[in-house]
Amino acid sequence: MVVKTHILEKSKRKSSEFKITMDKGLSTEHVHHFGGKNAKTFVSSRTEKEKQAWINRHKKDKNFNQKHSGIYHARKLLWGDTKSLNKNIKIYEKEHNSNIINRT
Repeated sequence: MVVKTHILEKSKRKSSEFKITMDKGLSTEHVHHFGGKNAKTFVSSRTEKEKQAWINRHKKDKNFNQKHSGIYHARKLLWGDTKSLNKNIKIYEKEHNSNIINRT
């Protein structure tokens, strides 16, 4: 199986904090912006209770479980299993057989 490369960086959009470019360099390359600009997340300061409230609020969103969406990347990276973005990146890489280059 081919390991795909993704690039995580700060978004230039006024409303988004991050941008992930998936399948960098391939013909299937595409981009998702996620995370509200200056919003507090689990990796920044929110509690486990607030994390669960965020998940409950968004779990019925159309693309919550679709890896080609911003909400999915917010859930996996910003509201993930740990309070560390780098640890959540490692978990994501294992789940998706991918390599994320973190340029944040």
